[in-house]
Amino acid sequence: MEFWIDILTAKQARFFKYFAEKYPSLITSREYSESITALNNLGIKYEVIGKHGKNITEKLVFSIERSYELLKWFLKNNPKALIHHGSVEASRICFQAGKPIFDFNDSPESIFASRLTAPLATLMIVPKGCGDEFKKLGAQKVIEYNGLTPVTWLKRHEYNYENIKNLIVENKINVIIREPAYLASHIERDKNTFNYLVNELRKLSEEINLITLERYVGKFVDVPTLLTKADIVIATGSIIGEALVSGVPLIIDYLPIVQKMYERFVRENMIIHATKSEEIIKLVKDFAKNPLKRKESLYNKMEDPLEIFDDIIKKDFPYLLE
Repeated sequence: MEFWIDILTAKQARFFKYFAEKYPSLITSREYSESITALNNLGIKYEVIGKHGKNITEKLVFSIERSYELLKWFLKNNPKALIHHGSVEASRICFQAGKPIFDFNDSPESIFASRLTAPLATLMIVPKGCGDEFKKLGAQKVIEYNGLTPVTWLKRHEYNYENIKNLIVENKINVIIREPAYLASHIERDKNTFNYLVNELRKLSEEINLITLERYVGKFVDVPTLLTKADIVIATGSIIGEALVSGVPLIIDYLPIVQKMYERFVRENMIIHATKSEEIIKLVKDFAKNPLKRKESLYNKMEDPLEIFDDIIKKDFPYLLE
């Protein structure tokens, strides 16, 4: 019997790739350009079941439809346990079937999915600062680790600078700006903020090389390698953690709120939380005048959630290794 890993996003594909390499696993996903493109480029074998909704009605309908299709898949394959990151459909099936559920959700801000999954988890393994929030949402057992999810893939990534040679300009300030996940169900920026920032930053083309990372276009970029050459990252979500762990000198998070996993880093000025476009532009201009040195990478100084999982399985769930 194998583990079941339900991968819903590109971030999860990068993260769970190394779980699947270590533990015999069956992987499912859904029709969603971000995750499918990542799974294909990372060489992960998977089965597509269901769709990703773009609005509230679609999310509801597609989730119910996916639950039924996943149930048929589950009854056929009978996995021994679930490994996931906020999968509503997979959690419900495994909970009702009495299978162990290991949830690596690091975003209690994604409250709709978290309220439906946290109470069902056998164990949640989450970054420091997130545990209490998940307990408020009904989590029964939570283990916090002193790290971030990107540690798992950044310390194991095969860095290849040929992948980014057409994106980086050596004699300029390399600025990555990433489009927010505007189709997500949790709090996000809209496209207008991103578009405005891109237009304003392009006016600084003499000083900076602007690299725009768009979502939902089915394009795969070797972000881990790209971050080793980036001077500034302006983004929301998981790439903020990737930039921090990679040692990017200036990291600007423009999500309307500070995510729990990043709060301590914002307090220490390792991440700048800025929601006003004018403030973000000023930060970039100031950096161009007085560039900051690259910081030390942190992936060997933080705890790795995969290693945490390894220890827990051996100690508390040895029967899952049989």
